[in-house]
Amino acid sequence: MKKNYSASHYHTYNCEQSGDQCICAVPLFQSLTIEQKNQIHSLIHHKHYSRGETIYRPGETADSLYVLRSGKIRIYRLSESGKEQLIRIVTPGEFTGELALFRKGLYEAFAEALTDCTICAIKHSDFRELLMQYPATAIEMLATIANRLGTSEQQTAWATTETVKERLWHFLVSSIDSNEREPIVELKMAKKDLASYLGTTSESLSRELAHLEKEQRMEEIAYGKFKLLDFT
Repeated sequence: MKKNYSASHYHTYNCEQSGDQCICAVPLFQSLTIEQKNQIHSLIHHKHYSRGETIYRPGETADSLYVLRSGKIRIYRLSESGKEQLIRIVTPGEFTGELALFRKGLYEAFAEALTDCTICAIKHSDFRELLMQYPATAIEMLATIANRLGTSEQQTAWATTETVKERLWHFLVSSIDSNEREPIVELKMAKKDLASYLGTTSESLSRELAHLEKEQRMEEIAYGKFKLLDFT
């Protein structure tokens, strides 16, 4: 039976007062009114995962959209030889599990908690109805998916046409923090995860980071934080 999402039943929930980061801090929901956010709030199932715990894996039935409230999640695949390929790191306010939303089926990648995580899960059946009712949210989701597709295509191009040093440099340039006055990059992932993302080994990554510093193209000003000196 189709659920009734009439706003008249939701006058008490206030996103800003509730502090529910599942809704308040997620760009996906910011175009909605308080009443509409209340509708989503009523559908959320809160889940907690410990560091290292698998959230979903290939072959499992995909039935929910996961919005990360706190912590970090890594999404990765394994090749037939068992080599790990990092796809992305999910940070608070972002979501995963969206592809199965549009094609009922199975998860195709692993999602693992990098830290202790709090997740807001919404059943696909419920979320599909919300997308049909609120096109602005659907457009926001499609924009995010399009950006991820572009990043994935770039990642593939780097892996097939460039050296490890070129891949690393292009990654650093593309990751410059626009809020900083200087060209600063702060990694959102451990160096071993960055190596996996760039399709190389931790040893090769460390070697190329050292080469870039020796060439005075960048300097590490804190652990995992770099200042680019030449990115023209």
